[in-house]
Amino acid sequence: MTQRALRARHESVQGAANRYHDQRLGAEVINIVVGGCVVSADPEVIITTTLGSCVAACVFDPVASIGGMNHFLLPDSGTDTLSVSSRYGSAAMEQLINRMLSVTGRRDRLRAKVFGGASVNAMKSAVGQRNVEFVMDYLATEGIPTMSWDVGGGAARAVRFYPASGRTQRRLIGDDQARDVLRSEASFMEHLRSSEIDGGVELF
Repeated sequence: MTQRALRARHESVQGAANRYHDQRLGAEVINIVVGGCVVSADPEVIITTTLGSCVAACVFDPVASIGGMNHFLLPDSGTDTLSVSSRYGSAAMEQLINRMLSVTGRRDRLRAKVFGGASVNAMKSAVGQRNVEFVMDYLATEGIPTMSWDVGGGAARAVRFYPASGRTQRRLIGDDQARDVLRSEASFMEHLRSSEIDGGVELF
């Protein structure tokens, strides 16, 4: 079995994702949307996403050369906000971290970078700020160092994550693309309001 095939065995994709070969970048690109999670050890893979109020956590192991990105949005304000938000955010983070640990078994080597959480016009609440506060507190509580972050502000972002190296790139995106991002987040927020939250995942 080739090295590429061995690395592909450690690739995991959850949720809606669009995979394609980008000739300009010379890489396989996996683009995820809100609710998505991808883990890969392939140095020829780039994970991408676009963020408004949502947050993406990029978690990687620099020794094992594997990493993953999730993309989540906490439920909007409402009854029992704290417990609902914590349950949803924890499930999103546990999914990513557990997939990493299933390959490496080494929590002590995990490192993180965080993006998103903008205050955008389509979201009337402070959900972007709450997303950022949640993920930063979660990583600190779990003892996973946050190496860098680009959060808050008023502009949507596009993020590229190179999971095998932990390298990240960020750019602010224009109004037309930003409107698409905000529509997607607003639609997902409506879905969250009427759906049960997946839970019951335990860290190990």
